[in-house]
Amino acid sequence: MKVSIDKFSAQTKFNSDTIAFCDSKNKKTLVDQLDKKFGSIISEFIKINSFDFELGSSLVISLSKQNKINPSFKSVKKIILVGLGTQELDNSKRRKAYASLVRQAKATKTEKLAVWEPEDSALFAETSVLIDYEFTKYKKDDPKKKSSLKEIKIFDSQLNPAVKKAVRTATIIGESTCMARDLVWEPACVVTPTYLAQEAQKIKCKNLKVTVKEAAECKKLGMGSFLAVAQGSDQPPKFIEFSYKPTGKVKKHIALVGKGVTFDSGGLSLKPAKSMEMMKEDMSGSAAIIGIMNAISQIEPNDIQITAIIAATENMPSGKAYRPGDVIKAMNGKTIEVNNTDAEGRLTLADAVAYVSTKDPDEIIDFATLTGACVTALGNVAGGLMSNNEKLTQAIKDSAAQVGELFWQLPLYEEYKESLESSIADLINAGSKGKAGAQNGALFIQEFVGNKKGSEEQIPWAHLDIAGPCWFDQDMDWSPKGASGIPVRTILNYILN
Repeated sequence: MKVSIDKFSAQTKFNSDTIAFCDSKNKKTLVDQLDKKFGSIISEFIKINSFDFELGSSLVISLSKQNKINPSFKSVKKIILVGLGTQELDNSKRRKAYASLVRQAKATKTEKLAVWEPEDSALFAETSVLIDYEFTKYKKDDPKKKSSLKEIKIFDSQLNPAVKKAVRTATIIGESTCMARDLVWEPACVVTPTYLAQEAQKIKCKNLKVTVKEAAECKKLGMGSFLAVAQGSDQPPKFIEFSYKPTGKVKKHIALVGKGVTFDSGGLSLKPAKSMEMMKEDMSGSAAIIGIMNAISQIEPNDIQITAIIAATENMPSGKAYRPGDVIKAMNGKTIEVNNTDAEGRLTLADAVAYVSTKDPDEIIDFATLTGACVTALGNVAGGLMSNNEKLTQAIKDSAAQVGELFWQLPLYEEYKESLESSIADLINAGSKGKAGAQNGALFIQEFVGNKKGSEEQIPWAHLDIAGPCWFDQDMDWSPKGASGIPVRTILNYILN
C-alpha cells in the first residue's frame, strides 16, 4: 500500500473511490467543509442515522449518480466519517479514530482512499500502515485474507516541508515495524540464524556497516555462553552486528541488543508441547533490531551513533546440546552454572551485552522475549521495563507512551540477587524458583553490562521484556492481532527525539 500527502486545489487530480475524515460533535468543521462539496448528503445521513460522533464510531455513506457532487470528487463512491468524541484529543484517542477509519475502509473494499485534513497527518500515515498490515504469504488461495487497499492519499491544508518530512518518517517507521512483524510471523523452518543474517545484510546505506561473525570467531572472542546454547542445533549460529556512524558530530552512542533465538525447544529442559507451539516468536527482539535498523538506514539521523547486536541461534535438544549442571564461561570471564537449558535467552544476551560494552556506548538497551513470568505479571498487553538508570528508564517510558506501546517498570532490588548465587560458579542461570522471574532474568543480564570508559560506574542500561506484547491475542489501536513489532516504534521514537 502506498501512502502519500498532497494539498487539494482546483487542479488536483482526484481519483479515489472513497473519501474519509474524522470530526467531533462539538466542532463539525470538516463536516461543514465537505457537506457543501457533496450536496449536503453528509449532514442528511448524520441526522437520519443519529450519528453521535463517539470516539472511533463510523458512518459509511454510499453515493449514486443522483447526488450533487462537486466535479473534483466525481470518482468518489463512498464517504466514511469517523467520530472523534467530545473530549480533548491526545495521540492515543487520535490513533484509535485513525485505526477505525482504516479498518472501515478495508471492510468496505476501498482500493484508493483519500483522507481529508487529519489533525495529525504523520500519525495518520503511521497508523494506516500499521493497521493495513496482513501476513498473507501462506494464504495465496484465500482472496478474503488480502486487503484491497492499494493507496492512501492524505490531503492537508497545512502542507509544508516539515509536514512532508514527518509523513515520510512516519511511513518508514510503520513499514519497518511491519518488516519486524513479517519476521516474527514466519515459521522457524524459514527464519533460521542464517536467514536473519541474510535479512540484516540486505539493509544498506552509506553510513551503515553490517558484519556477521561465525561460530569460530565467536569462540576466539570467548563467547562461551552464546555458543553453549547454539551447540545443540544443526543450524550454525550467527553473531550479527550493525554499526551506524553518522556524518555529523556524534552526540550519543546508543547500543541495542535483540534476542535472536529463532526457535526455542527448551533444549534438554524440554518445553511441554503446547508451550513450544509459538516458540518461533522467540526471535522477536532480533526482528525489532532489523526493523529499527531498516528505518535508520532510510532516515539517517545525523548525530546519533548506533551499534546493534543480534546473537542468533536455535535452542535444540541433541547429543551435542549443553546440559543442566554444565559450567560455561561468558566473554567477560564470568562463569555460569546451567541449571535450566530453557533459560537460554539470557545466556545469548550475556555475551551480546558483554561484547557491545567493549564498544564504549553511552547506554545499552536490550529487548527480549525473556520470561513467562513477565507474561504472568503483565499479560500480553504490556512489556516489563527494568534498568540501572532512572533517567534512561523515564525516557523510554515517555517514548513508549507517545507511540502507544505499553511498558511497566519492575524493580531490581538487591535482595533479588540472592537467586543468582551458585555453589560452583559465579552465577546460576535460572534461580528464581517461580518468584520475581522477570527481575531474575534482568539481573542476570545486568551482570554482563560493562563499565563506562575509565570509570567504575556501570554503563546506563535498560532491559525490555517483550514476551507478552510481541504477539497480541486481539486487535489493538495500532496493530492487528498477531505479531506486533514491539518495540520498534518506542526505540525509534527515543532515538529520533
